[in-house]
Amino acid sequence: MLANTLKEKLRTGYIEIGIEKERTESVAEHIYGTLILAIAIDSEYSLDLDMLKVLKMLILHETEEILMPDFTVRADITPEEKIKMGKTCVHQVVKDLYKSQELENLLDEFNERKTKEAKFCFLLDKIECDFQAKIYDLQGVMSYDKTKEDLKYYGDRAEEIEKNSHTASDFWIEYDKPKYQDEKIFKSLIEDIQSTNKLVKEQSYVR
Repeated sequence: MLANTLKEKLRTGYIEIGIEKERTESVAEHIYGTLILAIAIDSEYSLDLDMLKVLKMLILHETEEILMPDFTVRADITPEEKIKMGKTCVHQVVKDLYKSQELENLLDEFNERKTKEAKFCFLLDKIECDFQAKIYDLQGVMSYDKTKEDLKYYGDRAEEIEKNSHTASDFWIEYDKPKYQDEKIFKSLIEDIQSTNKLVKEQSYVR
């Protein structure tokens, strides 16, 4: 019942920039997006990853948001404070499960980003958000001016990001780009996402 609430909890970033849709993406839908990306990337590349661990980590990585806000760059909280709060929330959610410690350890691994699986999951979490932003942008529901307001939170990179941002989703993509530069697959993927200028149309096939 606790986990089920993530189906209804909407992603804060899209609310803050005023996506012009009746309902924006939920946290659970974001999780689904990361899983699909993981499966697709694993299909195309020889990653040498423990994919069972990857999929578990991605399914559970937003467990903390069952009991705490979906903090964005606009939140007045440090990464350290967010991780500490998240650990407390995760413990409350899973403490009565038989494998609770295993699950908490898995989420600690995600936050520490030392293993190759954790690093992969961290980048998937980021790039799925950039991908969804691009989709909203192509649908014409993401405001350039409202998204540009995030520049005030980008510190000394604000000028560079503004210079390179020609569409609303560019602001988020340019902010995240440095995270992908040392990972060839993700670097290529984010460039493809940013350069996409049309939505894929649904195809119907009659046999």
